[in-house]
Amino acid sequence: MRLDKWFISNLDDSQRQIIVRDPNENLIVQGAAGSGKTNLAIHRAVQASAYSNSYALVVYTQALKRMVAYGMDALGLDKERIAYDWAWEHRGFDLVGDVYCLKVDNLSVSNKKVFIAQNGTLREFEKVGNCYENAKSLYPNDTLVSLDFGDWVASKFYYAFGRRSTWFHEISLEPGINVANDNMVLIPSGTLFRKAEDKIDYLIVDEAQDFDVNDYLYRFLPKVNKSLSLFGDSAQKIYINRGASMDQITAALRYRRLFLKYNYRLPKSIAKMAQDIPVPPVDLMSDNMKDGGNSDYPQYPKPVVQKYESREKELEGIINRIKMEDLDDVALLVKDEKDVKFVHDFFAAHGIQTQVLYRTGTTPPYHTINTLDFTNNDLPCILTYYAAKGTEFDNVFVPFANEGECGDRNAFYVACTRASHSLYITFSGKHITSYLNNVKPSSIVEKDIPSDAWTAKRPYK
Repeated sequence: MRLDKWFISNLDDSQRQIIVRDPNENLIVQGAAGSGKTNLAIHRAVQASAYSNSYALVVYTQALKRMVAYGMDALGLDKERIAYDWAWEHRGFDLVGDVYCLKVDNLSVSNKKVFIAQNGTLREFEKVGNCYENAKSLYPNDTLVSLDFGDWVASKFYYAFGRRSTWFHEISLEPGINVANDNMVLIPSGTLFRKAEDKIDYLIVDEAQDFDVNDYLYRFLPKVNKSLSLFGDSAQKIYINRGASMDQITAALRYRRLFLKYNYRLPKSIAKMAQDIPVPPVDLMSDNMKDGGNSDYPQYPKPVVQKYESREKELEGIINRIKMEDLDDVALLVKDEKDVKFVHDFFAAHGIQTQVLYRTGTTPPYHTINTLDFTNNDLPCILTYYAAKGTEFDNVFVPFANEGECGDRNAFYVACTRASHSLYITFSGKHITSYLNNVKPSSIVEKDIPSDAWTAKRPYK
């Protein structure tokens, strides 16, 4: 992902109308895929920071959090004022970095101190007691942190530190302490976190359609002092059992709603196809400003839809295309984490390094494999449709697009709209996903697809 291109600095008129709004005004912003919603959420945080240090930007996934952190950092904001949904609900803000402790012996560790390595620097924290209120009274002006675990960890860590129960305050780093010290132990999945304020002055939510109306009424609003700003798109509501349309959110909250007018990500050659995936279809063409509106075929290739004999043949075809066309900034987007692991293992067996995000299981012992580095455009990125929300890549592959195997229609739409240059969809089942039934044949390039692979009569052109 080319973060330098993803993050915008020159705003159009529809984007500027949001930036000039008073940060103390409650606001709902609606825009299609590629309209700059996430960017505008970051700019809204810039506005809030000028009025108060009490602000937060809530996103729905860890992958999007990493992207937003890049934008926050680029604008000189505290990138630790971002929280993905679960973290926001349960604890507050993570400190970004690797967490360490000291050995006692081969079987146990010390819980007296913890350390965090952040971009080449090391910070040291000392235990102050088990009660947050007590620790806060003892050290009212210090940075207080506790330890959390994103995954299952060995019992020696869990029982030594608890989970969000033992508190530490920051002290000056002792001389001679470094992460290369043989007495230092990396705590797997360990995260240092600090409690959020009881109430946040300015709360900004990206991917607002993935939260329920009740989330806003009972989880978010009670924590807001001054304003709540929401950014979303109904067509990208991808969770079956949760979320709300932007119409429903607006009706419940009665905030001013502004619309982002232009699409900057999708070339017209992809927009023509992608806009026919949702039901009802969306308009991605009228205000398409990719390359100033000059992004149709042949300047940009039409999406390719191709049939293979098996899942393995699909991936072989993708690898060959990546190599033959010397593609970089590549993403492979799949339905679930099992598929992420399958693709990752297949690429590894073929000597190709990738960057991934997936959890190895649901019952202990398990852990999360997270090697995402959105600044590295040379390594293919493998994500689920859901984790890819808010991202964009030059070249997007959507394999395993068989009928009944693509999950939610809106999630599939999200996957296809991550592409800023080329889109490739492959399948190996008897039928291709019916989500493409309304796509006009003239909008795609079909390869090796028998006529009976389509599950319904298709548009004439």
